[in-house]
Amino acid sequence: MDFLKSAMDRVKPEFERLIRRELGKMTKTNEKIHVLADESLGGIKREYVEVDRKAEVGDKIVIVDKRYPGDIYENGDIFTVDREAPPGSGFVGSDGAASDMNTGGLIYLGEYRVLEPTNIAHIDGPDGPERYEMVDRKPEIGEKVIVTESDDFPKGFVDSVKEVDDFHDNGSFFLVNGVLGENFLDAEYEEYRVLVPVESSEEEPQPSDPIDVIANLATRVAELERENKRIKDEIDTLHKDNRRHGEELEALKYAAKETDGKVAHLEADSDMRLFTAEEVAALLNAMRERR
Repeated sequence: MDFLKSAMDRVKPEFERLIRRELGKMTKTNEKIHVLADESLGGIKREYVEVDRKAEVGDKIVIVDKRYPGDIYENGDIFTVDREAPPGSGFVGSDGAASDMNTGGLIYLGEYRVLEPTNIAHIDGPDGPERYEMVDRKPEIGEKVIVTESDDFPKGFVDSVKEVDDFHDNGSFFLVNGVLGENFLDAEYEEYRVLVPVESSEEEPQPSDPIDVIANLATRVAELERENKRIKDEIDTLHKDNRRHGEELEALKYAAKETDGKVAHLEADSDMRLFTAEEVAALLNAMRERR
């Protein structure tokens, strides 16, 4: 059953990833993507999308409709929200937007869009940056991972999985390179994401309408269901084999018990019917004397 649970855990995030990807295709033409360094990932480049909502402290925002010529910022400039003025109003302040005319760095609601991070990261490859989706699941040998929380590895550290820890079934593994002699990532105390390569737009056809999206999802779901059925069939076969072997073992035990009983019975009969050595000797002597 642990094997089935592991397989289902593997299928579920893959299915969710496919849904996100297909839905992303539907809105891709309306999205404006920004590639920015994410300090929570050690400066790794990450894709952000523009969202029309009120910003909160710590959010990244992009200016889309500058209203006052005297402000030092321009459309396309990106800032981090340092305060809300007042809270909940949608008006925000950023030290980076402050000037002699606008000492509080005030940015009005409607002038900006919030930049929300996606799961797409840009990782340096041999031919330049490559796009990967960060997926929350257990890795397989050879897959790339990115560290998101650890005392042993820096945030944003990228490496490949050398060996999976089979002793603890919690997603722990050994890295190919590691850091300063440390190459074991303990998933009980450290966090990571698996890096799944994102298909390029040239390789991946874009659906023209939701019907294409549903068709693609249905095809993939059917494949996952077939894989799930295959795994269940294998498990059922193992259970049947175990049950058959158990029945055969019980039959052997019963036969052994019957054999032990017969042997004991024969021994008992032998004790009643056979003469002792002394009795045989005395009988032979008596027969000689008669002659």
